[in-house]
Amino acid sequence: MIREAILFGGVLYILITIAQIIDRPAIWPAGIIAAGMLAIVTAFYLLRDEHRLHTSEIVALWVAVLLFMVYGTLKYGGVL
Repeated sequence: MIREAILFGGVLYILITIAQIIDRPAIWPAGIIAAGMLAIVTAFYLLRDEHRLHTSEIVALWVAVLLFMVYGTLKYGGVL
């Protein structure tokens, strides 16, 4: 049930992103990247191997944490 809800949410967000691309054509490069990333992340939940799913979730979590730290460092340093 949880997998189906996550897949539904992912598809819904992809459709919202496509609707925004159609509404604002100027954002199509970022919109395509965002839709692609959402599709990849949503596809993780199609994995049946629990160990592989857990590993991919942990990797995604740490990538998000590290990107947040890079953003904070760049913001603090005045680059952004």
